[in-house]
Amino acid sequence: MWRTGGTSTPAGPSTRGSHQQDALSFDEWLRQQVEAEPYWFQRMELRPGLDTPGWSNPAREKLPYFGLPDRLDGMRVLDIGCAEGFFAFEAERRGAREVIAIDSFPDSIRRFNICRAALGSKAIAYLCNVYDVTPRAFGTFDLVMFFGVLYHLRNPLLALERINAICTGSLLLQTLSAELPGSPDVPHARFYPSGMESGPKDKPLFDPTVFWVPNVACVTGMVRSVGFVDVEGRADRNVSCVLRARAASTAPGKAPDQRTAPWS
Repeated sequence: MWRTGGTSTPAGPSTRGSHQQDALSFDEWLRQQVEAEPYWFQRMELRPGLDTPGWSNPAREKLPYFGLPDRLDGMRVLDIGCAEGFFAFEAERRGAREVIAIDSFPDSIRRFNICRAALGSKAIAYLCNVYDVTPRAFGTFDLVMFFGVLYHLRNPLLALERINAICTGSLLLQTLSAELPGSPDVPHARFYPSGMESGPKDKPLFDPTVFWVPNVACVTGMVRSVGFVDVEGRADRNVSCVLRARAASTAPGKAPDQRTAPWS
């Protein structure tokens, strides 16, 4: 059948071969990028037969416990402490209309972008600290994911205040926690001035960025104190402490006005 209004070139063997070569070249490039990184935290499948060699498998070890809704259709989502981006990409897969991710480590952002290219994602990662997140610079969000970050912060209450300012929907939080024997209802946090041993169970490393390890009552109290409501925190033997909460005043997440945010 002839096409009108233009010309068409059949996809003959040479064209198909070229496409196959292009795809193969990208896969080769991708594998080289993955192998060139000296460290990976999250293990993710980027292509059949190609996983990032992270020591943490969030799909198996974290996702079933963190309370992420099955569908996030139409939501504007923020992933704080994104690492290589597993939860940002998962939110996108579940229908989020826009996903913003932040991390304070340049290497994490570089690895995120490798994964982003591999997965064809539209999620965007910024090199940014949680203390810098403001409505003017980042807008507001229907869902904020705050996983594995709280205990790394010198000023966790300040961080939660910043999060409360940009969350107009729900907060999902996970953190390392430690219960006070015999007093689970007493808010308590242990301070580590020099860090603590962390990392893979079979090969732990010393992590100087661990400062506060609270109990569930303390985490719940902190989240309430900055203005969140319907706060539900619980201890979980698989992932330590998980919590969900809601903004006191809810509204659809909104992107910032790029004519004024954040520098003018």
